[in-house]
Amino acid sequence: MPPGVPAPLAEWWERLVARIIDALLYLLISLGLGAVIGAIFVTKAGFNMETGVVTEPGGALLAGLLSSLIVGALFIGYEFLMLRRGGQTLGKLAMRIKVVPLAGGSLGPGGLAVDVAAKRAVAIFGPVLLTWIPGVGWLLGFAIYVYWILAFVWQFVDKPYQQSLLDKVATTVVVKAR
Repeated sequence: MPPGVPAPLAEWWERLVARIIDALLYLLISLGLGAVIGAIFVTKAGFNMETGVVTEPGGALLAGLLSSLIVGALFIGYEFLMLRRGGQTLGKLAMRIKVVPLAGGSLGPGGLAVDVAAKRAVAIFGPVLLTWIPGVGWLLGFAIYVYWILAFVWQFVDKPYQQSLLDKVATTVVVKAR
């Protein structure tokens, strides 16, 4: 156990499974919200046989913007509130691991400090807010996945605390919950 850490560090696979559990939750929310927003704002091209009027498709940009902003805000909010509450998302709860500050290594009565929880939440989901940008949204989406992989893999080269990039940004470590 590295110095200054209150419990054994979480194993990489525990962190991965915890993030997969959270990702499944995010996926369900994203799909549901995207379907609702798409149904409300996106119109398909059409042709009225009686009047001869052609209806142009529309609303995709607005739907993409709303989806990105709402989903991004929800994910940031979820991550922030869960880490503030006790240093654990639902995935981390299931895997019995938690995020703690590197300095001091213990959680306050309210979980992680506001600034620490905010840094971690924005570091992981802030880029999602940019995926609506026309023409480059798909590229940004791809870049986000690459960033998430790098953020996770970083712990394999970081010694002695095995910090991911999210941990580096917020000065935290992930440990086994007692």
